[in-house]
Amino acid sequence: MDTGRLIESLQGLSVADLAISFALVSLAFTFVGVLILKPILRLFIGRGDPQINETIGYATATFSLFYALLAGLLTVAAYQNRDRVEQNILNEAGAVSAIYAGMNSYPEPIRSDVKEMLRDYVLFTIHKDWPAHRQGNILNGGSNRMDAIRQKLATYEPATVAQQIIHGQTIAGFSHLTEARQERLNGVTTRIPAVLWSAMLIGAALNLVIIIMLRIKIIPHLILGALSAFFLFVVLLVIVVLDYPMRGANGLGPVGFEQIWDRQMVWDEPLQ
Repeated sequence: MDTGRLIESLQGLSVADLAISFALVSLAFTFVGVLILKPILRLFIGRGDPQINETIGYATATFSLFYALLAGLLTVAAYQNRDRVEQNILNEAGAVSAIYAGMNSYPEPIRSDVKEMLRDYVLFTIHKDWPAHRQGNILNGGSNRMDAIRQKLATYEPATVAQQIIHGQTIAGFSHLTEARQERLNGVTTRIPAVLWSAMLIGAALNLVIIIMLRIKIIPHLILGALSAFFLFVVLLVIVVLDYPMRGANGLGPVGFEQIWDRQMVWDEPLQ
């Protein structure tokens, strides 16, 4: 089983769909395990050992500790990845906003030309780049637009000391924008390594097998197994939702770009 492809396929589901799917899977694991797998396992671990539950408890104490540590570390790592990517998106949008506002200090025609190019860049990012990001792709259109803006700024020759200072600040801001954009693009491929996902899934399966091996009456066993399996899948659900920060239905959106368009750029958009 390709764990990476499995996790990628789950990214297309909404949180509600994931929750329902994981709940059904946890119940299925419990019923199949208790009703079918348990009798088979009892052939290997013995039927007459009166201390089987205590033996299983001793054997799994260390395993449960390390699995809980792994789950906690992966949850934190997934959250930090998502938070970092979100901050990079806001940094890029902030850099675009600063350059756009700074262009008001430039003379015509470069002022209107660059502001129009920035509006085009923001619209492309929202309506073209982001849908591609959700599919795990990066388009060339954004880079082409950035190059065009860079070339336009390079043609400007300040006539006064004040204009030189303003232009220097604009060039520095554009460099910051370039770096922030690259960080945002890196977020498209940011993910938890597949080997760690494999360890998580194997650990979850072993946890369920351990619960199935306990000697308990059938009804309490089904209830205990269902609750334990459900909690395990809730932990996995959280990590799945946080993983791949820009991918799928649960990926981050272009909120920062939409805000600067609605609050700053749309008012300068020429009427058709």
